Amino acid sequence: MTTIGQLPLAASVSDSAQVAIFQNNQTLSATRAQMLAGTQAALSLPQNTLLGGVGPGTAAPQPITIGANLALSGSTLSATAAPFVIAGLPSGTVPGASDLVALGQAGANQAVSYANFLAGMANVPGLPAGGLTATAAGGSVARTIAALAGNAVSIEDYGAVGDGVTDDSAALLAAIASGLPVRLGAKTYAIAGETDITGATCCLVGSAGLSILKRPAQSKTGSASTATWLNIAATNFYADGVVFDANASITADTLAVAVQPGCTRSLITRCSFQNAQGPNNGNGLTYLASDPTLVGHHVDDCEFTGNANNGLMIFATDGISVTNSRAYGNKNNGICADSHDPAFVLKVRALQIVGNSCWDNAIGILVGNFVANNVFTQPFLYGNANPDILGAVITGNNCYENGIYGIYVSGRNILVSGNLCANNSTAVGFGAGILCDTGYCKISGNMITGATAFGIDCGGSIYTEVCSNYINGAWMGLNIGGGQYCTARSNFIQDCTGAGVAVQNVESDGSGDNFGLACTELSICGNWINYSGSVTGILIRDAAQNIRVEDNVIMVNAGGNLTTALSAYTDSIILRRNVVNFTTRWPVNPASVNGVYTLTVPDLADAVSISQASAPVAQILTAQGALAAGTVTFIKVTAPGAGYTTATVTISGTGTGAAARVWLSGGKVIGIQMSAFGSGYGSGTTATISGDGSGATVSVQVGLPSWQDRELTVDCLAAVSFAPGASQPLNNWTGTTMTVPAGASVDWVGMGANGWRAARFSQSDYVSPNGDGSVALKSRAGDISLHPAGSGMVRLISDTEPTGAVELIGRGSPLNVVSAPAGSTFRNLNGGVGSTFWVKQSGTGSGNWVAVA
Repeated sequence: MTTIGQLPLAASVSDSAQVAIFQNNQTLSATRAQMLAGTQAALSLPQNTLLGGVGPGTAAPQPITIGANLALSGSTLSATAAPFVIAGLPSGTVPGASDLVALGQAGANQAVSYANFLAGMANVPGLPAGGLTATAAGGSVARTIAALAGNAVSIEDYGAVGDGVTDDSAALLAAIASGLPVRLGAKTYAIAGETDITGATCCLVGSAGLSILKRPAQSKTGSASTATWLNIAATNFYADGVVFDANASITADTLAVAVQPGCTRSLITRCSFQNAQGPNNGNGLTYLASDPTLVGHHVDDCEFTGNANNGLMIFATDGISVTNSRAYGNKNNGICADSHDPAFVLKVRALQIVGNSCWDNAIGILVGNFVANNVFTQPFLYGNANPDILGAVITGNNCYENGIYGIYVSGRNILVSGNLCANNSTAVGFGAGILCDTGYCKISGNMITGATAFGIDCGGSIYTEVCSNYINGAWMGLNIGGGQYCTARSNFIQDCTGAGVAVQNVESDGSGDNFGLACTELSICGNWINYSGSVTGILIRDAAQNIRVEDNVIMVNAGGNLTTALSAYTDSIILRRNVVNFTTRWPVNPASVNGVYTLTVPDLADAVSISQASAPVAQILTAQGALAAGTVTFIKVTAPGAGYTTATVTISGTGTGAAARVWLSGGKVIGIQMSAFGSGYGSGTTATISGDGSGATVSVQVGLPSWQDRELTVDCLAAVSFAPGASQPLNNWTGTTMTVPAGASVDWVGMGANGWRAARFSQSDYVSPNGDGSVALKSRAGDISLHPAGSGMVRLISDTEPTGAVELIGRGSPLNVVSAPAGSTFRNLNGGVGSTFWVKQSGTGSGNWVAVA
């Protein structure tokens, strides 16, 4: 059977065309007209209506009216936005990041998250957000964004790029001109020099270690008298957390960051100043001279490193403090305060340097200088006459591993206290933990350790007290010579390799320039000195005058040389109450020295004991005196002369090898320094001064004298005799040999070049207690003489007769001439029968004398 699909397609259809239908179980034919009969040929509707179903289920279509917000135009139905009232909407909650916001986007309705919606606001130029309010973290008051932003400005607000290349100096100055604090980001801002910072106040706020101002070039001329990178001329300057990098590749001799005198207040914290390379002006930060204006400058918790001159340089400024900062790797000084004013008008006053750490500089901390004329060319003129520093505190600093000095101080009224100085001056053969050429100052409670040349070097100081310091391991523990009116007291000095305390008569710099003073009025008291080997405990040279050495404790380690506890080449010293190894009385016995029976005693001993003696002691020497016999120990200036610019000294005598140099100051000879002591010299040794001046004279000391008024007690455990000392350096007042019995003592007192005299001794050779309360007077030879002075008399008294009677001698008759109490006698030395011996019979006047023989 052929299917419908297999039939050919009709070319057209008309109402008469037939279609097969199935009806009443029969297959019949029907025309198209029959098929469509009863249907509506076209739909007829009112205007602005639609046809649709409006009821439930299936039903015939019904007209639908076009309502509000819809429009039918031709065959197009359009919709417009439906108006609604927000107040009529349901209440919601605070939008969350994922909530949706409806908006039209790219011609279509879209929804975006609330978070993305707000983030997009940042891309809307000119969006006025200043009126929005916010509450600062921890605050309690809401303020507008504009007000909060007004607390500070960012340098980027004024066009800074912060790429380290583009010059941002104009942006920096514009931001500063706003009068608000300027915030610096964690960037490098190129700031070309010279940049002048002026105005009332400049405040820079950075991120410590991250916000960097770096000099790309020194390409502009500013107002500073000395070319400067950043010229701080604002009245008030504040900086926190900023790195000031002067750029190591720029070697022009300019100042880096310089605070001008017009800036009277500054607070600089957590900043770094680095890489200034000018050989003279290459300081990381410089405070220029503002004296006598009293200012308020404070530098705290800052760093200074890599600068070709000083890390921090403070010229004549009154009232500046530097605290808790670090200075390292600077070519000259870590922290430096000095005036350099050749007119001596500008000073540094009220200076405070506290709690800083300085290492790997030539000098850790330098305060002042001892060049008296502030002319820094040789020959130097040293002295304390014109101090640059007047009043300073240098305390609690840690200065270590610096090339020459840990701390260098010169000036007046300076307290140097509680500092730690370790391993300084290791790079050179000179230097010190602390160098103090000062006047009216105190160096107290410092800790000096390490193999430095000098622990504390106070040579050339005046009126300075050095007390309670701990010095360990230096070559010279404490040098305090070459000055006047100074005290070294209560210091602990240990394990030095040269001397514990050293005193030169004239202090020099080792290059031929001296300090213009001869040492006098120096006290070395109450110190503890510990040493080993042949180190000298206390070393005094070249006739330093009026030296007081009292109450010191010298501890000599096992195997050490006891005779070097004191080596004093002077004729003017006071020794009292010093002890060596806690020995109060040293056991010594006399022995023959060059044919002279000699008692040799420790130089520091106040008392010795003798247990045996085989002959009368003819001389007393100190241990150092015995070693110095025949040498020229010192040459003393007796007249300074005048007009000298050069001078030499010539030594003449029986010995050889002695040599010395002449120290001059102000045209005068102020001292002679021995460079070699020679040998074989004796009495008659002389020295003469030659040069272009005149009038200088000196005296020569061969060996050591017995120091004037030096006291020595000799305990005689056995009977000891002392020679009378006619030509020997002993004077026992008796003119004959003096014997001190066993168990008795004799006190000797030094008489300088005249040896020793017996001041107090047991005169058993002349006054002999009998053991029953009586006493016998006797002589070793010859008479016993009673010799009243002047008009004095020999008076006999008793406990019951306190007036007693007198025994008189004279010439002629005493009658009506000589007054005496009754019972007195008178011997007429003219003699004669009946007129030689007279007795006073009564009264107290001159009468009642009767001749009885």
